[in-house]
Amino acid sequence: MIRPVAGALQSVVNGLNDRTIKTVITVKMIETVKKELFERIIRIRPDLSPKKRRVADFMMEDYKRLFLMSAKEIARRCQVSEPTITRFVMDLGFSGFGEFEQYLKALLRIELTSVDRFLKTGATADQSGTLNEFHQNTIMNLENMLNSISERELIELAQKLFAAKKIMVAGYKLSAALAIYFGYLLKKIKSGILIDTVFAGDNLDSIALSDDEMVLFVIAFPRYPTRAVELVEYAKKYKTRIICLTDSLKCPLVNHCEAFILIDMEGHSFVDPFAHIIAFLGALIHEIAQIDKPGTAARLSRIEEGVHRRQDFFLEEDTESARSNPLGIYNHRNAKTG
Repeated sequence: MIRPVAGALQSVVNGLNDRTIKTVITVKMIETVKKELFERIIRIRPDLSPKKRRVADFMMEDYKRLFLMSAKEIARRCQVSEPTITRFVMDLGFSGFGEFEQYLKALLRIELTSVDRFLKTGATADQSGTLNEFHQNTIMNLENMLNSISERELIELAQKLFAAKKIMVAGYKLSAALAIYFGYLLKKIKSGILIDTVFAGDNLDSIALSDDEMVLFVIAFPRYPTRAVELVEYAKKYKTRIICLTDSLKCPLVNHCEAFILIDMEGHSFVDPFAHIIAFLGALIHEIAQIDKPGTAARLSRIEEGVHRRQDFFLEEDTESARSNPLGIYNHRNAKTG
């Protein structure tokens, strides 16, 4: 989805009951993770049976470990039946253990380390093979992407970026790869593009000097880099328009943004799955390019002319030249022109 922050939060809150409102509007980090789960448990604990209280106490003692355990394993650990676990999570307000697992994942994605995610994969691995598991994970994330943003919203975002005089694309840690990909392609079709992946001082200077001409397009996925938070806080001081691409309303950047795009991400192991994000960014580049098709074609033609003159890419004629002159006595790439 892409929408202004205030409107997005309000529309989500309106559709929820009192129990989950705090979950939506709170975007603080680790302490909130514990608080949200603990408040649910504390609210119902006085009315629980002794067996369910054992489950409640275990969850509060080692909430992070829950992510690594199945319902059967929790039941064994608490010395209760598996149906007791199901009934307990239903008392918490979930439809079943599966929904509870998704809730935990949303809470813990801020906090889980690469080790936690790696161990989780080892505990749940099936017999289909690693390649098939990653293939299925990619398909699921592509479906997430299609369900997260509509064609109309893609067009609206493309128009926003096309109209901007200057754009800084920023991403840190692994999201830096996404920023480089998007920024590289954006430079091909538009002037005034900066890419920041290291919190560079000269890029911060550009923000300070740009007045309100710049749009900051920042990409941040869990775990959310502190640098990304610092960047948007800095940019906001200079009234920079900020658009964020992330996965959840819990992202600490959301409250600082004029608009945001939410695309859910289902991870597998400690490897962040970015195939569907790459697909979205590619679609966005294509949509921006289509707004001024003749201008884009002319710009790409000039770029291709430069590429040809510099001979940036390998050509079949190079192979033919090497075959006819294996000793390399003459190389047309090194020939001097008059």
